[in-house]
Amino acid sequence: MSTATEIPTLHPDKISHGYLVYDIVACILTFLAIVCVALRFIHRARTNDFRWDDWAILASLVFAVGVLVGTLLISVPSIAGAGYHITTYTIPQLNNYFKLALASDVLYNFSVAGSKASILFFYRRIFSIDGQFLVFMRIIGGLIVANCLAAVLGLILSDNPVQAQWNVGMPYTTINGPAFWTTMAVMNIVLDILILGIAQVRVWKLNMSLQRKLLISSLFVLGAFTIITSILRIVYLLTVDLSDLTYTLTTAGLWTNVEMNLSIICVCIPVIYSLINIRRAGMQSGTAQSSAWKSGKRSGPLITIGSGRPSYKSDIKSGQYLSSEAGLSHSAAYQTIVETDGETHSLEPLDPIHVRTEYQVT
Repeated sequence: MSTATEIPTLHPDKISHGYLVYDIVACILTFLAIVCVALRFIHRARTNDFRWDDWAILASLVFAVGVLVGTLLISVPSIAGAGYHITTYTIPQLNNYFKLALASDVLYNFSVAGSKASILFFYRRIFSIDGQFLVFMRIIGGLIVANCLAAVLGLILSDNPVQAQWNVGMPYTTINGPAFWTTMAVMNIVLDILILGIAQVRVWKLNMSLQRKLLISSLFVLGAFTIITSILRIVYLLTVDLSDLTYTLTTAGLWTNVEMNLSIICVCIPVIYSLINIRRAGMQSGTAQSSAWKSGKRSGPLITIGSGRPSYKSDIKSGQYLSSEAGLSHSAAYQTIVETDGETHSLEPLDPIHVRTEYQVT
């Protein structure tokens, strides 16, 4: 049983309702993020085509799991018991609260930066990179790094001395916390808009049907959900009362977790779409594909995004098939635009894509 020196009389000595909801949502979203990253790696393992975009999102997930651990620990009454008014806490509880809050905030910024970096690396995988596009991507990449470092250093060095952040009662000077948090959140939104914008410009330059452009474009636009959650996060950050952080920061923290995990999920969606498309095509048209090759007809292509090798190999040694390659670019992994219904599109790209076409010689 807790003593009065460990838990004040006013503290209920149980997880607050706000943090109970927070913990449940955080666990569910982190689990979904883990599933999405796992599916991404399963897809890459098919062709052993792992690149920087995959490792960046894996790092982002690791940081997100760290945030989840901090969230669960900070809600435990014997550790910090977050979610109640600040007057109900002991000094040790408050010290633990601020230590865990700082650690979680730092990990959050690393996770979000990793998600953004993964998107940029993914663009390098699927789009041809001309000089202008490369410069623009490097600028955005530099802004991502600068924003992350500014946020992390700002969090750690916001109080002088630094130890005052978790030593309640120590004299200190501090920056304007709400203004700093809001500025960093706005910068995240600006970066998200820039990252999503350059993808749309590239997609709509491709020489393919409007239907296909809309499909591919919509996969990237899903990232706009992270912008919505970022805006909601700012709204709740503006309601935080610095004199009662343990209570008023709960809802803002919840939306921070939603934004972080949703970023990971949205980054993985285009790759998961390719995995599902390939699996579905393999089940539905395996027999039809075999018949098409035997009859000397070209099979319909299968649309994938950022995939590895084409599914249908040519037997070079036997001389039975010939293969031709056109439109080579830096994006050798984005090679196939395939449809199972046999519909074809011109892939003579304004923004080149690596296309491999196979023929049967009769």
